[in-house]
Amino acid sequence: MAKYKFACADIGMECGFKTDAKSKEELMPKIVEHAKTAHNITEITPDLQKKVEGAIKKSMF
Repeated sequence: MAKYKFACADIGMECGFKTDAKSKEELMPKIVEHAKTAHNITEITPDLQKKVEGAIKKSMF
């Protein structure tokens, strides 16, 4: 089964946060929660959403 992965570093943040999930739908809430708690980002703008979605990697492992 494919896995989706995200790392803050992939969008240029100096942050070691990495997460993964079985689907993008499961992944996004984890990213949003991290953005709020670690980076004080309270609103995910369309631009940021695009950046994040572009950085999500699909892997078979």
